[in-house]
Amino acid sequence: MATLLSALHRPATTRPGVVVTATALSGSQIRALGVLLAAAQLPLILHLPLWIAGFGLLLVALRFVLLRRDRLRPHARPARIPSWALAMFAFLIAIAVRKSYGYFVGRDPCVAFLFVLVGIKFLEVRTLRDGTVLVCLALFLLITPFFYDQSIGAGLVSLPAILAAGAALESLSGTGDRVPAPGWRRAWMRTATLIGQGLPIAAGLFLLFPRLASPLWGLPADHAARTGLSDHMAPGSISELSLSDAVAFRVDFDGPPPRRALRYWRGPVLSLFNGREWRALPPRAGGQLASGGGLRATYSVTLEPNDRHWLFALDVPSALPRIDADPAMRAGSGGLAGLSSDEQLVTRLPVTQALRYTQQSILRDRYPVASRSDIAIDSRPPPGNPRSVEFARELRSRYPDERAYIAAVLQWFRDEAFHYTLSPPLLEDHPVDAFLFDTRRGFCEHFASAFVVLLRAAGIPARVVTGYQGGDINPRGGYMIVRQSDAHAWAEAVVDGQWQRFDPTAAVAPSRIERGLASAVPAGDPVPLLARADGGWVKSVQLAIDAINYQWRRNVIEFNRDRQRSLWRDWKLDAYASWQIVAAVLLAVLAWASAVLGWIGARRRRGERAVVLWNGLCGRLARAGLPRPAWEGPIAYAQRAARRWPQFDIAFRAIGESFAALRYGSAPALGQERAALIATLERAIDVLPSPAALRAIKR
Repeated sequence: MATLLSALHRPATTRPGVVVTATALSGSQIRALGVLLAAAQLPLILHLPLWIAGFGLLLVALRFVLLRRDRLRPHARPARIPSWALAMFAFLIAIAVRKSYGYFVGRDPCVAFLFVLVGIKFLEVRTLRDGTVLVCLALFLLITPFFYDQSIGAGLVSLPAILAAGAALESLSGTGDRVPAPGWRRAWMRTATLIGQGLPIAAGLFLLFPRLASPLWGLPADHAARTGLSDHMAPGSISELSLSDAVAFRVDFDGPPPRRALRYWRGPVLSLFNGREWRALPPRAGGQLASGGGLRATYSVTLEPNDRHWLFALDVPSALPRIDADPAMRAGSGGLAGLSSDEQLVTRLPVTQALRYTQQSILRDRYPVASRSDIAIDSRPPPGNPRSVEFARELRSRYPDERAYIAAVLQWFRDEAFHYTLSPPLLEDHPVDAFLFDTRRGFCEHFASAFVVLLRAAGIPARVVTGYQGGDINPRGGYMIVRQSDAHAWAEAVVDGQWQRFDPTAAVAPSRIERGLASAVPAGDPVPLLARADGGWVKSVQLAIDAINYQWRRNVIEFNRDRQRSLWRDWKLDAYASWQIVAAVLLAVLAWASAVLGWIGARRRRGERAVVLWNGLCGRLARAGLPRPAWEGPIAYAQRAARRWPQFDIAFRAIGESFAALRYGSAPALGQERAALIATLERAIDVLPSPAALRAIKR
């Protein structure tokens, strides 16, 4: 490898002592490379810190400024930055990226460093070899936006860079003694034509070629935080999350979806309480899948990356999820560890990429306690908040029955002046006391936390459950979207030997459960656009875009081996052997390639008809004793032939003028005009006699 790298940096030689000078790039070629680089950088600017995005684009703009300076001062020495200075600059940028992200080996810092590095490389591009290297770097940079987003929009945004890459290669092909490259418009059109010719082949191979059972490559672990639920909950944490329109997951139901009041998507279960904040226990095995009667639901969830170890399912799961991925990929995509003792679905690895799984649930609000030892922590008296503890003990003395006590607490929430809001006041010491007896303004986490504290203080095992409640059907695609604004917290308590769900938010703001967030909060509270009932045309456009991207992800991005096998069964292809399918695909590819090449050949023959006629005429006149030198133009040659044979003066002049217009006109003739000129050329040539007859004519 070292020998190869040193060879790349040595000047090429033909024999000892003779050095071949590197081919310098023209200003137009450097500008074509700059357009390619800018087109490859633009899709990334939304995924990078502002200073990195601005700095990388500024380096490209700086090279254009230097090119303009060189063009305005042609006799001055070209502006150049020393290589050692650029190397030192790249080193300082690497340090700045490391300081900005806090780490360097990961997706985000590596992409950021490459973003600036290609700009530095552009500043020193001088030769054909430099231009070729920069094209390779730009194409690699063009891949990196798909590390963040694989939507159809990301593909469309990258299309200009692909066309610019073809134009840059076309421009580099005109370096040296070769024919100068055509204009940028023709180069971009040629690249677009090549892409169009290759799309049918790519589509056929995508659908029918055997799928790999594992990914080609992976990315270093990234430390970036992601939006979503956490394994702890403090006052205000979920209300902040509910201000986000980001998608948590999407759901396809087999049949009609359950009504909104039954859509409790179970997530982290929080049992540890320190007086202010709730935390989850490490997952423990021992969960029991629901069985027996009840309303059942079968659905497929497409979970967005959340870098967490949990999946979401409707209460209560009756089967383990079936991950829609190849068997070899399931472990790397978050293979299931099973059902935890608190009925939460957990994974072996964090979910770092979109994951689709099929799930079954029985829609009920209770399930049996696995063992009494599992509820020991949930029975601990709550620390702090003395007013809440005293109130719970006094209320329990009046309602010794567990169900009666819980009903009394919920009725108290209904009767007192509690307010459901996304903008609760800050709570300092003893937050449950302050919420229950002072502010009485809170979000779901305030109500769930206070409810569990009142139950534990009365000796009833209870805990907080977080997840999502609700979800909206996208009318454009018929699937359900569950957003971060649907984040919710509720409570579970042990009653008659079973964990039973209780939602104190429903006691205060029942419209939150029945109709959604927007119908429950006061008019002045900020509600995310897509959670509003009156989102207008902006919401309709967003839902339409989401439906397109969802179908793109399902049918293109997530097209794995299982989906391909299912498609083959639908097309009755599973009756054939694999080699037969491959052979049929290859024959189809060859047929398409032959059709494209035949079309190109026919077009070329049509375009070269004038050249064929002209070359034939030149041969005839040469055999008649009037050869044409290579430097002589068509009009001059036709005039010389007219002087040699004046009786055919009109024919020769028509031949010369028609061929010159077809071959060298400033605006090449097209369509009917071109056909008319070729017809004139053919008729004029047909007027001329054979070479022997021309030789016999005396001067």
